[in-house]
Formats: sequence, structure tokens, C-alpha cells
Amino acid sequence: MKRKWMLFAAMVVSLGLVGCKTTTTTTAAAAETTAAAETTAAAAETTAAAAETTAAESTGKPGEGLYFRLVTHGGDDPFWVVVNQGMKDAGAQLGCKVGIDLCGGDLAKQQKAFEEAVASKPNGIALVINDDTAWDKPVEDALAKGIPVIGINNDDTKGSAGNARLCYIGQSERRAGYMVASRLFKEGKAKGVDFASAHVAMAAEVPGAAYATVRAQGVKDAMAEYGITSFEMIDAGGLEATTIEERESAYLTAHPETTFFIGAGGICTDRIMSSLKAAGRKAGEVIAGGFDVAPGTVEGLKSGYITATIDQQQYLQGYFAVYVLYLYNKYGLTPNIDTGGYLVDNPDKLGLIEKLSGTYR
Repeated sequence: MKRKWMLFAAMVVSLGLVGCKTTTTTTAAAAETTAAAETTAAAAETTAAAAETTAAESTGKPGEGLYFRLVTHGGDDPFWVVVNQGMKDAGAQLGCKVGIDLCGGDLAKQQKAFEEAVASKPNGIALVINDDTAWDKPVEDALAKGIPVIGINNDDTKGSAGNARLCYIGQSERRAGYMVASRLFKEGKAKGVDFASAHVAMAAEVPGAAYATVRAQGVKDAMAEYGITSFEMIDAGGLEATTIEERESAYLTAHPETTFFIGAGGICTDRIMSSLKAAGRKAGEVIAGGFDVAPGTVEGLKSGYITATIDQQQYLQGYFAVYVLYLYNKYGLTPNIDTGGYLVDNPDKLGLIEKLSGTYR
């Protein structure tokens, strides 16, 4: 009996040892499994971190590496300060390089600037097309070299039928001329003006430029509706404000019969109030208006020397020029954008225009 108990005890011990061995093996396997899981988790974290690093490295502004240039006939005046601001803002947002040529109304200088721009091989050029023939071949040649060219501010008078530019960003010049002239003539009618003897004078910085020619056509469209026949285009002598004011005031002094006085461009309109004062005219004696919302024009509207002006929102011309060239490079898009036609004929409409005049408006 004693021997049986000894055998039973040995079996229990043996089973216990086997049990212990099994438990130890299972714990080791669990440890190995845990270690493998930790390794997998660590690898996953490393992969995720690597993915985040790659994403961070690839994050950038969409226009990086692109270069766009604006070639204009503009000068160092409030209008082009605003265009330049729009261009720079768009360039900063897209992360692309931008530049602008201001050629002071000198067509030969502008053509040379365009040649230099093409030679620099930019990703696109925005061009002021201020002549119906001078820009035909240069634009065609640039396009043949793979350089996109769009029109801004001034367009060929025949649009895409007259020039191969890809699209145009700016106001409808003839419609704008018609709008402002109609508003002035409406004012004249309210004041009892005799339209049969009325005289319209229009001062242009560059009389032969497309903007002046086409806007004048719009003015003449409105004149025909009111039965006005007397019209004269004045050469204001370029883009220098002092010269323009001298010529405008001299004309007003020499032509007391002037009933309506219109600035064909922003600088000529900006100088109207000062010119009228220099010529001894009081507010409202000559019904005046024009284009853009330069500081002098805003003051003229507030003081009654200017009845109406057209805000062509030139900030958008610089801004959209860059964005459209970017979109063309990316997707081949060529939208035509009308930025203007906003009639400002009451000081109450000034609002942000007055606050931002000379910077964004």
C-alpha cells in the first residue's frame, strides 16, 4: 500500500512538472507574440511618421517655380499702383514669381520690354494691347515659341479677331464710355442744357491709344442719342499729372463753350477738379466725369466737380492676370473677364472705394 502511494505521488509530481513546463512555454510564446506586436506597432508608427514627413515635404504653394510678367503702357501713377498690388497679391498666394513693366505710354519702349520678356522665357505674359497693329506679330511669335500671352486693361478693338492673344481681362471700353457719357448727358438734361449747341471735350493721356479711341466711340454713341454733335479729343500730353492739369485748364480757359468735360483715362479724370478750379469754373458749371477712382476723382465726386466716373476695378486686372496665366499653365483655361462697368455717380456709393482709393481701388 505504501508503495502505491509512492507511485501515485511520483505521478503527481511528474504531472506537476509537465504542467509547469507547459505554462512556461505558453508564457514565452505570449512574450514573443507581444514583442512581435510591439515591433509591428513600432513599424507602423515609423511608416506613419514617414508618410507625414513626405506629405510635409510635398506641401507647397501651387504656383511655385512659375514666372509671369505684365508688360504695360502704364506709369508711376495711382492707377498702376493698384494693378501692381493685385499682381503681387496673386503672386504671393500662388507662390509664383511675378514682375511688371511700366513703360510710361511709350509704345517703342513697351515693345522692347515685350521682347525682353519673351527672351526671359516666362510661363506667361499679360500684355496691354494698346495698338491694333503693333502687337499682332509679336504676340503670334511669342505664342509660336510656346509662351502664353493674354490681354489686360486694353484690348485690340476687334478683340480675338484682331489679335491672337488667348483671352482678355479688363472692362468693355465702348460700353464704359457709353455709360459715363449717358450719365453726364442725363445730368445735363435735368439742368436744361441745350444739346443742339452743347460741346463735349474729352482729354486723353494718349489720344491714339486703343483705350481712348474705343471709349470715345462709346461717348459718341451716347451723343447720338441726345442729339449732340460737337466733340473734340484733347491731347493731355502723356502720363505726367502736372502736364495733364496744365493742358486741361488751358483748354477750359480757351473754350468757355465746353458743356461736358470727360477724362478718357484715370489721370485725366483725377486732374479734372484741379483743372476746373484753375480755369475759374465752379462746381457744376461744367458737367464732368471720366474713369477710375483715383484720389482726385474721389474728391471731385464729393465736392460736386465730378458727376460720375466708371470704376474698372483695376486691382482685378493685375490679380486675375496672374491667376489666369497660372490656370492656363495647369489646365489650359482661357477665361475672358470683364472687370469694370461700375458707375459711381453719388458720394454715397464711395464706401470702401474712398477708404481704399490708390491702394486696392
